[in-house]
Order: sequence, then C-alpha cells, then structure tokens
Amino acid sequence: MTPFDFFNYKQNEYFFIIIQSVRRLSINDVKQNQTFIQGIRWEVTPKIFMDPSSAPRSESGKPIDITYGYMLYVDIVNEKPVLMIMMLKRMMSQNVGYISEVPEDLLYEAMNCKGPDCIAGMYPIPGKLKDWLKKELDVSNPH
Repeated sequence: MTPFDFFNYKQNEYFFIIIQSVRRLSINDVKQNQTFIQGIRWEVTPKIFMDPSSAPRSESGKPIDITYGYMLYVDIVNEKPVLMIMMLKRMMSQNVGYISEVPEDLLYEAMNCKGPDCIAGMYPIPGKLKDWLKKELDVSNPH
C-alpha cells in the first residue's frame, strides 16, 4: 500500500481516486489560472466519471474521454458543501482543491439532486451553479 488511500468504486481502471488533503482556493485564485479554466470538462458529471458507459456518445460514436482535464462537482468538506475540483487521469484521478466563496444556496440546490445523477456523495453541478461559475470565470461557451 502506498501513503495514499485508494478507493476503487468499481472494478474498472478509471475509478481510482487519490484521497489527500485538498487545497482551499478562492474564486480569484481560480480566475488567474487560464490553463485550469480551459481544462474544465463541463460535460463530465460524477455519474459519467463513475460509469463512462452511461455517457452520451459523441457524433463519431465514441464515449466521452474521462482521462484528462478537471471535473467540478459538489461535495461536503468540514461539514459544509463545497465546489470540488477533481483532476481527471487515466488511473488515479485526484481531488486537488475546492473553490470557496461559492453562494451556499447554489451548493445546497446541487445537493437536492435526486436519482442516478448523484452518486457516491458526489453531486453534479446544476444549471444555476454552472451559470454563476461561468460568469465568475468569464467563460462564454463551455461544452
């Protein structure tokens, strides 16, 4: 065993997540990192991350590739909802931080998710939260 704890949610090479302390980032910290902003995978949700076969296919018929970029989702840290950042990798995706200064009502709205889209305590980003984030990050047309 390595110094990290690994959780294998499924017997599949995509589903190892490195659990370690995550860094708190302000929205201004995030705004300064254009590489991160361009790497946000708006189409990747926790459900797609956990079960890539559930993803809609591209026009070419290929599944969404979840082995690069960043997935955003809502989770609980220190008993509060936060907007998490997960770096997507082929074998070991890793939570790298969470964004502070997100309106709490939008985070709680995300946690009202019902059905199969909410998985393993990870909540997808609903429309209002996505719209707020796009405005804050000055992203005009995410995927």
